[in-house]
Amino acid sequence: MKYVFGLLFWLATVGVSLASDGGGLNEVVQVRVWSVHATKDGAVVDDALKRVAKHLQRLDYGSFKLLRKDGAGIPPRGSKKIEIAGGKTVRVTVLERNKERARVRVQIADAEGIVLDTTVAIRRNGFFIVAGPRHRGGILVLPIFARY
Repeated sequence: MKYVFGLLFWLATVGVSLASDGGGLNEVVQVRVWSVHATKDGAVVDDALKRVAKHLQRLDYGSFKLLRKDGAGIPPRGSKKIEIAGGKTVRVTVLERNKERARVRVQIADAEGIVLDTTVAIRRNGFFIVAGPRHRGGILVLPIFARY
């Protein structure tokens, strides 16, 4: 099965503030991956998605439900595989990070292999969104956060 992925938002330029450690750099980048199920049924946004709701509403879907939150601490030049909804995995590699942003490689895989391989810059304590794999009559939307 072929998946169509779209890298939707480069929020590195918008910047979504989550928390700050006062200006110093933590050695580890805390990466969080949310699995969100988007469908065209209705117009309901899960209350747990308030932080990203305005960005999700730009998609051509009406309802958004948070399925799970997963994450890992990743040191610079480190890599972790994170299991997500739908039997898929996301491998995140922190290539580098500075006071402004982290450059990360994101690989999404299913049982057939890698279906997305891209490198992005995420504003410090910000996120970006990837959407695309089909899931239960809709798609999975994956906000990916980098906090350090």
